[in-house]
This record gives sequence, structure tokens and C-alpha cells, in this order.
Amino acid sequence: MQWGGSEARTAARGAAWPMLRRVPVSVAVIGYALCAALAQPLTLAALVAVLLPGVPLAWYGVRRTPRTRIWAGRRTVLTWLGLGVAFCLWELGAFLAGNDDAHPTFSMLADPVLAGYPGRVAGYLLWLGTGAWLVRR
Repeated sequence: MQWGGSEARTAARGAAWPMLRRVPVSVAVIGYALCAALAQPLTLAALVAVLLPGVPLAWYGVRRTPRTRIWAGRRTVLTWLGLGVAFCLWELGAFLAGNDDAHPTFSMLADPVLAGYPGRVAGYLLWLGTGAWLVRR
């Protein structure tokens, strides 16, 4: 079959369409991050900014059935479990030791990055992108 003028344009438009559907979502996500980053950390406004997309994403992720199931092996489960337990123990130990420069928690280490507006925008984008990625898996 030869591609004529109109068929080629239709095929090109069809190939570009999935990309065009992502533009409004991308604009909305960037707009959300720009607005959410205006909230000062550890305030009610920041909590609302986190929960506003977080709760629906979590609900969707819990309710949906994955297209395919991937069974993790014992080594994979133990590796991730070990990393999670190590992180929690580090946080607990740093918190109980005083959460100071000698024993920083993860949030204390992230404070210099998240102190300014550009860092908070990047943090919200990273947080929302990671959540969306996890929900789609």
C-alpha cells in the first residue's frame, strides 16, 4: 500500500496524538508544583498541597488491578525489606539521638534543598512523578 498525502498526514497525526494528550497533564502537574511550592514547609497549606493529589493517587493505586503480575523472588524481597528496615532504623536512631548535625534525619538532610522555592518545586515534581510511576506499575 502506498502512502498518499492524506494517509500520511492521518498516520502522522495518529502517532503524535498520545503525545498531545500528555501536554495538558504535564501543564497541570507543573502548575500544581508551582502553586504547592508557595506553601511554607510544615504548615497546614503544605499538608493540604501534599494530600490533594496524594490521596486520590493512593486510592487509585490500591484499587486498580495490575495488567500483569510480576512475582518477586525471595532475594529481591529480602533486599528491599532490608533497605526499608535499615532506613527506618536510621531515622529512629537519629530522631532518638537528638536530630542534630551529628545525627541527622533524612528530612534534616533534605532541608537545605527544600528551603528555597526552586527546591520545593523540584521536590513536589519528584514526589508526584514517583507516586504516579508507582501507581502505574
